[in-house]
Amino acid sequence: MGSLWVKRRFLGRGSFGSVFLAQSAASLAYSKSPALVPFVALKACLASRSWSLRLENDMFEELGSCNEIVKCFGSGISIEDGVEYFELVLEYAAGGTLEELLRFRGGKMPETEASYYTKMLLKGLSHVHTKGYVHCDMKPGNILVFPCKNPFGLVTYSLKLADFGSAKRAGETGFEFVDPSSGYKNRGTLLYSSPESVVFGEHEAPMDIWSLGCVVFHMLTGKRSMWPNNFNVDGIVLGDMIANYQDCGLVLLDDLSSNAKDFLRRCLARNTEERWTADELLKHPFITQISKVLPMSEASQTRKMMGFQKIDPFSSSLVAPFVSVN
Repeated sequence: MGSLWVKRRFLGRGSFGSVFLAQSAASLAYSKSPALVPFVALKACLASRSWSLRLENDMFEELGSCNEIVKCFGSGISIEDGVEYFELVLEYAAGGTLEELLRFRGGKMPETEASYYTKMLLKGLSHVHTKGYVHCDMKPGNILVFPCKNPFGLVTYSLKLADFGSAKRAGETGFEFVDPSSGYKNRGTLLYSSPESVVFGEHEAPMDIWSLGCVVFHMLTGKRSMWPNNFNVDGIVLGDMIANYQDCGLVLLDDLSSNAKDFLRRCLARNTEERWTADELLKHPFITQISKVLPMSEASQTRKMMGFQKIDPFSSSLVAPFVSVN
């Protein structure tokens, strides 16, 4: 049995596998033009080391359909040059990742946009938590960007949660990662990890909310982390900063609205019992007040918008120009 997929380009590396832009070999054989065959994101690894991808596949089956979570079309085994691979077939995001989008936008975006996209992320997290799972690695690089049209016919983006390689069932214990740079027991990425996950190895729903707060902080300020000089310290120092974090130590910029500041405080409370849930945050004024007026804001700003440039799947570019709502 050969490969079921034709790999067009290497897209990146996930938690436990390499990701490729691919097309169905069978569909290509019968198509008049390769451009007519849909693209997918193929997450693959050696079959002998595929336990994590298989767990991720099982999780996608249990999560079911959710507009704010990347779609999984199934999985399978293929053989290339006599080597067996396990492959997870995922929805392809033509807009790349939120990390790339923020880089393209110069690091940050207005509160209206941040609120608009945060609502999508909260819906995705709410679904994950309701199904009894914890993502454990919320960060801009694990959030995919999909071009779409809003009710006014204007092109914007939708965001979806992706890369569940570090995810776990809520309440599940007995399997932890040790961060090699710090020695702390931790799932996911240290820069977005919560105090209780770093200190006590607790990886439950509040951890995802903390990570979400870090993502929103990045969108609003253009800073990848609220930790000072985070690129000039090693993992041990960064881990100590997180472990010793106090609520009063969070420096919020004066140019953020009171709603934005309060939203961040609800996400980044050290005490997990004081940290709001995804469902509670969906009712926060930062989400409800801005998201209600955003469509009208978009409609009134048509002339200021940049046109959407379709991504060429065969090129090396992943990030499309963003539709501005300034």
